[in-house]
Amino acid sequence: MAATTGGQYVRRPARLGTLVTAAALTLALPGMASAQPAGCTLTPDERNPSEKILRCGDDLTLRSAPGTQYKLITKGPPLPSGAELNSGALLIEGTHDFQILTPLATAAVRGTKWAVQVAPRQTSALVLSGVVEVTRGRQKVSLRAGEGVDVSPGNGPLAVKRWKPKRVKALLARFGQ
Repeated sequence: MAATTGGQYVRRPARLGTLVTAAALTLALPGMASAQPAGCTLTPDERNPSEKILRCGDDLTLRSAPGTQYKLITKGPPLPSGAELNSGALLIEGTHDFQILTPLATAAVRGTKWAVQVAPRQTSALVLSGVVEVTRGRQKVSLRAGEGVDVSPGNGPLAVKRWKPKRVKALLARFGQ
């Protein structure tokens, strides 16, 4: 199956302490309704008609930047519990517990609006509202609205910074916002 922003839907169990890939979804391909998790629907993105938004009831919305590749993680119905983000960026909104796993970090949330972006040697997380916890190995930081962190390989400390409006605007522009 060709993928512009995802892959195919598969289930696997979660391991203790960490989530593993469990599902993938091709969001930009028409006719993929049968591959999405129960309780979730693909809807056209009003700001970017060539892209789709994954809506899981009123509890979770995932908007992917063009070219993003990710796999949904599910431990069972009704909603996904996270996503493995391999490249690109996701904008997440909702009240549902949700984690984003990247090659360099894990970001977890309970009710907020936030974005995660993956580049070859860096994962960046930005919180627009609420609180998100970002971990790399045993290091953990909490981000609040307007704060972000850049996670690179290595053991250096995770530095929480207030992102400048220009950087926030550039990331949100990837989602047509």
